[in-house]
Formats: sequence, C-alpha cells, structure tokens
Amino acid sequence: MKTWLRAGRLLLGCMVLVGLYTAVITGIGQTFFSQQANGSVTTVKGKVTGSTLIAQPETGDGDLWGRAMAVSGTGNTLQAGPTNLSPASTAYRQRTQALAKTIQARNPDARGVIPQELITTSGSGVDPDISLAAALWQAPRIAKARQLTVKQVQRIISQQATPAWTGVFGAQTVNVAQVNRALAKTNA
Repeated sequence: MKTWLRAGRLLLGCMVLVGLYTAVITGIGQTFFSQQANGSVTTVKGKVTGSTLIAQPETGDGDLWGRAMAVSGTGNTLQAGPTNLSPASTAYRQRTQALAKTIQARNPDARGVIPQELITTSGSGVDPDISLAAALWQAPRIAKARQLTVKQVQRIISQQATPAWTGVFGAQTVNVAQVNRALAKTNA
C-alpha cells in the first residue's frame, strides 16, 4: 500500500508540473506571439482564408502564384504534397512542360525564362514562399488584371520581400499570402 501511495503522489506531482509548464508556455505564446501561436492565419473581412505558413493554390490572374502544388481532394478537404516524380522520368518532364506552357500562356508579357520554382513542387508541396525573382516575373500579369502599373505591383512585391541581407543565405523570398493580402488592400 505504501508503494501505491508514493506512486500516486509521484503521478499527481508530475501531472501538476507538466500542466503548470503547459499553462505557462501557452500563456507566454498567447501574450507575446499571438499571431504565430494561433497558426499565422490570414483573414479577409473577418473570414479566415488561410495561413502564411502553408501555401494555398492561387490561380487568379490578379494574384501572385506560389510554387506548383500536387493538390487532390474533394469537398472542403485538400491534400497537398510533393509529386514524388523523378526529374529523370518522362511523367515529370511532361508535367513540367505542360505547366510551363500554361504559365507562359497566362503570363504573355513576362520577360525571360519561367522561374523553375513555378513549374516544380517543393519537398513538402505546401511551401508558402517563392523567390523575389519569381514573384517579380509575374508582375505584368498581376498589373494587367488589377489595373495597376507594373511598377506599382513590383513595389508591393518588393515591400513584402525578406531583407536584402538574407541573400547571404540564399535568394530573397516573399510570402505569397502576404503579397496577395497587400495587393488586395490596393484594390480595396
């Protein structure tokens, strides 16, 4: 019986300690990092439209497009992930060539080669960021659809870019959801 009482006290003590730790960490998160602690959700007119941490498929001409996504699902459920196709496979080449044709047709005024990341998926399939160069490449299409100048769209995109010093660690990036939110404010 003595062992059961000790075990019970130890269990109760651990439950209090773990519960207290959880409450303190949750309180700190909600107080100082509320946006991040709640999933970094984006809203439009009070309605949750997504998260800045998870890419959503964007297909409107007035929106910035992110990386290609392998999306499937029905109803309100979408499953996204990488394609798992080898760059050496015929299916991969056919997929990227078809996507390149579609993107080029929807971006007739864009200059230069289509950025590779727009026709390939990321490892997770839900990468929310693209390079600044890939975002700026889309500016003519976005400007035309939103009846803005290309320079206005480029400025909005550049304002959302990571700081230039981060280029030391790789290309500057932009978060697609944040750029689209900033674009929506200009047409509001």
